[in-house]
Amino acid sequence: MKFLCKQVAGKGDTTGKLVATEDNFSKKLQNIYTMKNRIYILLFAFVAIFTACKSTTAPLSLHWEFKQNDVESGICEAYLTLTNTGDKELTHGDWTLYFNLMSLHPIYTEGDALRETEIQASWHCIEPTQTFTPLAPGESQTFTLRYKGSAIRENICPEGFFLVNTKHSTLNPKPITIPCTYAPYTRPEQMKRGIVTWEKTPYADGEYVFDYVERVLGDKAIGRLGDEAKELQPLLPQPKQMIYADGVCEVAKAEVVVRTDANMVKEGYTMIISPDTIRIEASDEAGVFYAKQTLKQWGDTIPCGRVTDYPDLQHRGIMLDVVRNYYPVDSIYRILDMMAYHKLNVLHFHLSDDEAWRLEIPGLPQLTDIGSKRGYTTDESNCLLPMYCGGWDAEAPTTANGYITREKYIELLKYAGERHIRVIPEIDMPGHMRAAKKAMGKQLTDSAFDARVYKSAQNYTDNVIDVSKPYAVEFIDHVVTEIVKMHEEAGHPLTIFNIGGDEVPKGALTKEEHQAFIDAVLEILKRYNLQPMGWEEIDHFCQPESGAICYAWLNSESKPMQLAEAGYQVVIATASHLYFDFAYCNHHEEKGLSWGGYTDEYRSFDWQPAQHPNIIGMNAQLWGEVIRSFAQVEWQIYPKIYGLAERAWNNRSSLTLSEYNHLVYEELLPQLATSGRNFHIQQPGIRQVATENEQLQLDKSHVLIEMNKVMEGGELLYCLDDGEWKVYTNTIAIPATTQVVKAKVRYLGKESNTTWLWLNDKHDVKGQTVEKNTGATF
Repeated sequence: MKFLCKQVAGKGDTTGKLVATEDNFSKKLQNIYTMKNRIYILLFAFVAIFTACKSTTAPLSLHWEFKQNDVESGICEAYLTLTNTGDKELTHGDWTLYFNLMSLHPIYTEGDALRETEIQASWHCIEPTQTFTPLAPGESQTFTLRYKGSAIRENICPEGFFLVNTKHSTLNPKPITIPCTYAPYTRPEQMKRGIVTWEKTPYADGEYVFDYVERVLGDKAIGRLGDEAKELQPLLPQPKQMIYADGVCEVAKAEVVVRTDANMVKEGYTMIISPDTIRIEASDEAGVFYAKQTLKQWGDTIPCGRVTDYPDLQHRGIMLDVVRNYYPVDSIYRILDMMAYHKLNVLHFHLSDDEAWRLEIPGLPQLTDIGSKRGYTTDESNCLLPMYCGGWDAEAPTTANGYITREKYIELLKYAGERHIRVIPEIDMPGHMRAAKKAMGKQLTDSAFDARVYKSAQNYTDNVIDVSKPYAVEFIDHVVTEIVKMHEEAGHPLTIFNIGGDEVPKGALTKEEHQAFIDAVLEILKRYNLQPMGWEEIDHFCQPESGAICYAWLNSESKPMQLAEAGYQVVIATASHLYFDFAYCNHHEEKGLSWGGYTDEYRSFDWQPAQHPNIIGMNAQLWGEVIRSFAQVEWQIYPKIYGLAERAWNNRSSLTLSEYNHLVYEELLPQLATSGRNFHIQQPGIRQVATENEQLQLDKSHVLIEMNKVMEGGELLYCLDDGEWKVYTNTIAIPATTQVVKAKVRYLGKESNTTWLWLNDKHDVKGQTVEKNTGATF
């Protein structure tokens, strides 16, 4: 830039010399004219350079194609194609490619042309080695990459690619975003793996889904409500009891009379409905609110009778993780509305973790100035590493960047409080604190502590703070104090504070260090009359007499009871049923994780949670690793949330599985579609029918295929091999030479994932027989 400016100035000086013989007046005019020209030229040069920098053409494009799982036991392979889209040859030592890749761990073999390195957690890079063949402009090369692990879903792929020019960094100081295209899964060896999941859930092919749908539909008998057989009412959660009377009530014309009675069950209510009056008796304002939600769900005209209702569990919540990937706090109002509509009463807000700090804390601006942003950095002095999909730009409006201001948080508290939803903030400690640690620098760590060797569950090697530093406790005290002030200002004083306490890696702290820190934190909470809460691991450091509430989250049926019998208050948060970030099923098009299984709308309903006087609630979790937009937040939550709402209110629900399915697909999802919310729909099943049926008079040239779906409405489509999509209405005869039948459902403006059924070869990887367990859910 300086060089260009000197050139422009020289041209301006030359122009000035050309008019030296003019009179003074002319000289003044010419000088003014010359100065304007200089300014215009300078501005033009600046704009040109700035525009060139902003619109730098990527010198490289990529194409990713997953090859196969289990090429060797526990090892998969993928193809990465590099195309030189620039005007210079790409050679060894020119560049480094950065990106994120979850769940797969690279394998490098000496002599490979590309070396992939797992730098930190999911943060990877690829560098060309000396065996890399120079890539000329316009040329492409395809490389095979090997990994430990399996990629059974299309979303397990690298993302957020950018290139750093290591040879000419002074000319290109900023990284360059590199575009990448992705090949869809089309082969069975991409979709399946030889080793089935921990709960023996096979790939969701046509036969598996068909059996699953049949179990969901059951006898299709829409049943009873309360003491009397009656048409199933469109209510969720279902009231405890409904005794019917003659007649109906038009809600808009009825007089609503409200009375509170403190002797009733907390949050409970009774409604006596006559043709012209609705009498509500409730324990408290929450009970009145829930009675009105029942009326809202019921609609304009409701049957007369008496409704008696109350919750079985006092804590009915969902945890939102805005840390791993951020979505604006204003969007969360949509979730609060739906929670209130279905009588959920706790928003557990996960506000800090290794990847970001998302809440403004007065007096500690660096927490959000640095800790709320992710991008390319060599020392993390201005932002954190670019985990997940954010790319290199820490100022870009992506899910990597953003935080909740104090003002916005207080507004959210007020909005939630009006709907009888308690907001419980979580600041995870002393592990999962990488963002705070990097933002606060040496105040929370030092070189001696950083020399400790450990690796967290997410593969971080530096995510624990030095709890022996006096400032560690002072820091927590400051954060708690400011959050307490926010709740007081909102008019909803804080009574519970979640300290996380989970997954502190072995080797990071001694037991004595850990215990001393937790004891100090408990003293801070005690000073503010705050009940401690955390994940189940806190039982190692918080005794029952501390009043600690433990979230039982690991896949153990016995853990909630163990904690409850030990004297802890327990919230059931079992991953295999209540982790909404898990994929809906073992299908290649599904998004989500699956380390603990799969969760769908049936999984959250179709179980009997443990019961004990100390088990006070249920909580679903939506972790943010897989989130890429708020639309996906809704897609992961709905319709899973309905199973949580029913089981948390009615721990022993009277609904059958088919009744519950009817409510979800015929009553609740149409409401979501009308309100513009995003949601997931169940894919259809496909199976081959035995051809012994003489009435169909089939010869060996054809086979019979039938399909099913969980919803009554919608359109079921199918195609053979790569042919055209057609509408399915009944059993069809197809050519026996057909390799694969595919089917999908269109319903309420949505389209399901595509179900595949391979006909001529079961395609089980390495000849292994996949266990068929029709009793298990996805």
